[in-house]
Amino acid sequence: MMRPLRRAALAALLVAAPAAARAQGATRCNAVNTDSTRQFMVKTATGRYDTFVGGGVIVRCPEKKIDLRADSMEQYGDQQRFYLVGHVYYQEPRFTLHSDFLNYYANDERVVATGHVDATMPNGSRLVGPNATYLRPIPVRRPLAQMSADQRPTITLIQQDSLGRPMPPMDVVADHVFMDGDSLVYAGGKVVMTRQEFVANADSMFLDGRREVMYLYRDPRIEGKTKTRPFTLVGIRIDLFSRQRKLRRVVADGKAVATSQDITLHSDTIDLRVNNDVLEEAVAWGPHRASAKSPADSLLADSLDVLMPRQRVREIHAVGRAYAESKPDSVKFHTKEMDWLRGDTIIAYFDSVPARDTASAPKIRTLVAIDSASSYYNMAPRDTTLCVPAISYAKGRRITVTFDDKGVSNVDVLGQTMGLLAEPDTSAANRCPVKKPDAKQPPDTSAARKGGGAPPAPRPHGGAGRPAPAATLRHSRR
Repeated sequence: MMRPLRRAALAALLVAAPAAARAQGATRCNAVNTDSTRQFMVKTATGRYDTFVGGGVIVRCPEKKIDLRADSMEQYGDQQRFYLVGHVYYQEPRFTLHSDFLNYYANDERVVATGHVDATMPNGSRLVGPNATYLRPIPVRRPLAQMSADQRPTITLIQQDSLGRPMPPMDVVADHVFMDGDSLVYAGGKVVMTRQEFVANADSMFLDGRREVMYLYRDPRIEGKTKTRPFTLVGIRIDLFSRQRKLRRVVADGKAVATSQDITLHSDTIDLRVNNDVLEEAVAWGPHRASAKSPADSLLADSLDVLMPRQRVREIHAVGRAYAESKPDSVKFHTKEMDWLRGDTIIAYFDSVPARDTASAPKIRTLVAIDSASSYYNMAPRDTTLCVPAISYAKGRRITVTFDDKGVSNVDVLGQTMGLLAEPDTSAANRCPVKKPDAKQPPDTSAARKGGGAPPAPRPHGGAGRPAPAATLRHSRR
């Protein structure tokens, strides 16, 4: 007898709950009864009701198109609050959220979820973390939905290209995040962004998906993850600009440093141009001097323009009090002096033939200094028994220095005002040490004649007389 009466009383309470809610002006949400549902209601001093539901609960708010599911629920009429516990599932037509606990404040359309939060936004982006606060849109007051979270949540941002095709996602991890609508994302505190082609770190980040811009603040760092041509970029601030969902420019401002396998750039500002996800050009400028360095060469100027199709350096244009310095590349002599070239503008041309080893840096083939040019180069001496270089010094309007695999091969001066090629002293102190034969090494008889006797004596290089110089200095006037 007690069981039918209990069911009747429970049914009466389930019917009374929505009616009481409507009478007190609350959000119109209806609890759906199931065979396992248990419900208890308490009338408050204001005439509203506090409702407690267990054994599995389903709540539907038809006017707001909200569905709520959980193991149990508490509804507080005075606060206009729903508190759901255990396996919570919150759903809107374009938004879903799972969590252990959830508070829904109907007065200000606020959803606070805690414990294993997993939310999916209308554009497909996802937030996973210990907690999250979701603010539903309110006309005039809050036109777009907003979401915030702390304790280092992870956001997986989903984007599409200009044709609507899905692009590789980007994961954002930070101490706290805030999203305004589908396109604006703010992140702060040890921000880490990971995409298929790079990893970025910063203290804070702002992303505007509609304008296709992203700003990284306070000592940001970007590392390219390509296997063959990795690169890094650091600065005080880094801005990224895209067009049609393709990255086009990356600008590092303030103590900027860009490093690749070929070259390292230092400047106040570095502007990288990207095409089809490959670095094509780098421009460096600022109040302080810009520099480009490789293991053997360096360039210094007011501004630099590095042309690097397919992310391999082909040309560097150094403008404004340009200065180039390099280590002498020769095994024929020894010196501690550096080669250098000066001019208002210096253009460096690199080897255009693709190397078999794609990881190796291209070599400089030609250096051109324009206006107020001067040069100092160590060159191989004519006397091949000497280990001290010859010195080539020149001043002119335009100086062109060409290189071969052994080092400087030619220095050509136009509009020359002064030129000098000084051969080293032929004293014994400048001669290369003669290697003593190894007593344990057997004599080489490979060149012996079949009929016996010594091999023929070698002929002088280039015929009779002195060998041809390893490099020449040409002068011409215009």
